[in-house]
Amino acid sequence: MGTFPHANIGVYLPQTQIIGNRWVVGLFYFCNFALVYSTPHTNAMKQYHELNFTRAVLILLVVLIHIVHFGNLYPETKAGILAFMMPSFLVLTGYLVNVEKTVGQFAVYLWRIFLPYLIMVVGFSVLSFFLPVRDGITELSAAILAEKVFVSAIGPYWFLYVMMGCGMVYYLSFRLLPTGKNRFARLAVFGFLLILLSLVLPLMSVQNVAYYFIGAMLRQCRCDYNSVFRPTPYALLPFVGFIFILQSRDWGSIAIVGAVCSFISFCGWVYGRLNGPLARWMDWIGMNTLPVYLFHPVFTMAGKFYLRYFDWDTTGLVFTLLTLSLSVAGSLGIALILDKTRLSLVFGRRAFIREMA
Repeated sequence: MGTFPHANIGVYLPQTQIIGNRWVVGLFYFCNFALVYSTPHTNAMKQYHELNFTRAVLILLVVLIHIVHFGNLYPETKAGILAFMMPSFLVLTGYLVNVEKTVGQFAVYLWRIFLPYLIMVVGFSVLSFFLPVRDGITELSAAILAEKVFVSAIGPYWFLYVMMGCGMVYYLSFRLLPTGKNRFARLAVFGFLLILLSLVLPLMSVQNVAYYFIGAMLRQCRCDYNSVFRPTPYALLPFVGFIFILQSRDWGSIAIVGAVCSFISFCGWVYGRLNGPLARWMDWIGMNTLPVYLFHPVFTMAGKFYLRYFDWDTTGLVFTLLTLSLSVAGSLGIALILDKTRLSLVFGRRAFIREMA
């Protein structure tokens, strides 16, 4: 399967492909599974610690695959992680988004995504002009920067672009268009608009938006998170089968849908076996993935400046663990400093760091 790169520290996105009956049939059975085997709940989202833990695992994987040295040493492992990591994030994001808000409230939600996205994409684009960054810009102009912001993004920040695009269409379908109170009708309109967007916006490919749609569908069908993704250790078996035995890599395949569901289910089981400080720490990290996602490239890029001191580490694992730790701690440290100095207002929010209740 072909890919197109997004910076040397970015996520590799699958090329837009025409998705045939496999997605239609797969989503049909997934919808039926969700509706039959899930427990209804109110649209007001309760806090799921298993979901926070899964988000924490995913953000650690995001940082890991952006450590270039690790990817060079373990390309197959990196490819396996990329196969399910961002699809899983998109499912959880779609599930968490609440469209039961006024236009003003939802506009604030979008603004708090767009402003950090704008700052980081422009900053990273300017940086890429001076540094050898894959998919960087070769000309520093307003037109080039506008293209990066509104069309192609750069680095890992494509995910925020997809979040905003899907979020706007989601709200439009469920709150603004005259689709009535028929939930299936709203989902049908939502899906159709996402397909139309995929035809004109490269980053909004069907592979990307379908996973967000799955998460949103689960929420709108009042599906309880732990009832759909029932925690079980046996979920590891199909996950290993899909990712490492069959080596499925195409986000448009049913195998990746299965891998995503298996991964989320297995993470829920792992969280149930944790206790004490580690469980609370991972829960907290899962609540604060945004600052890590925004700022970790600063530290993964900085890693190349001290890589030469790890020539003795032939496995690269010591360097990787150090860089991973510095990236997470450093990103959260930046967020804390911005909160303390009130500079987080520049990013459209009163505070980055969310505390546990």
